Amino acid sequence: MSGMPDPDDLLADVTAGPYTDAVTGESHVLVQDAGERALKDPAVLEAVRAALHREHPGAESTLLRTPPDVSLPAPWRRHLTYVRCEGELPPVPDGPAVTLADRPAVTLADRPADEELVRVWLTQAFVAAGVDVRRPVSEAAARAAADDLCALPGRVSLMARHGGRTVGHATLLTECDDETTGEAVVELVDILVDGAPDTGLATAELSRAAAVHAHALGRPLIGNVVHTAASDPEEAGKDTWRIVTRLLENGWSLDHAYWWAPAPRPEARP
Repeated sequence: MSGMPDPDDLLADVTAGPYTDAVTGESHVLVQDAGERALKDPAVLEAVRAALHREHPGAESTLLRTPPDVSLPAPWRRHLTYVRCEGELPPVPDGPAVTLADRPAVTLADRPADEELVRVWLTQAFVAAGVDVRRPVSEAAARAAADDLCALPGRVSLMARHGGRTVGHATLLTECDDETTGEAVVELVDILVDGAPDTGLATAELSRAAAVHAHALGRPLIGNVVHTAASDPEEAGKDTWRIVTRLLENGWSLDHAYWWAPAPRPEARP
């Protein structure tokens, strides 16, 4: 560790603290800002991580926020990629593959059956996210998280309807502030299509309606992609990066990312 700054100096520009995921129960050291030097120098970043885990020895892992253009070596793996939409998304045009009859109507949730469907679909999303990151989530825990989310101020759900059936939702939190920058945003928490004749079209229509809703509030729309936890950190996130690529091709831009790493071994925490 020759030439490495004193631990107190290492952490002087770091914003971090303990955080426990309310759904998976995983305990992290959450690093909202590691400082410019740490993001440019892997050795400094590892020293910062070791120092933080000395302060929080019970944490199972580190969760690190980075700008969108940062790429980290193993043992880090991409965990979440956040994307943003500043205005309205372009509509999917009618054509040989898309007709007016295929296009779902998107409306605000306005009946008890809508609310129950939203909770069921959010429950499925929480269970699926647990599988993706190798932290299984029970149905009961996922349902409790769904109920808690639905009770948050400013929660809005948009429903896609086709042929007399409700075939999908987009659920938004409209009274959010970015935890790091303080920017007022609308967060797209979940989007799911189930039973539509054209899943891609229904997803696009829900996304577009969500962007319109956020734009009307004068806020950007922020969404995220959860990346799967491959056994090889070099492979993690590659299978889900195609989702990010598709979003970028359809009017979204990268905002920031979160990277995950296991807690350093005790012998690696000098």
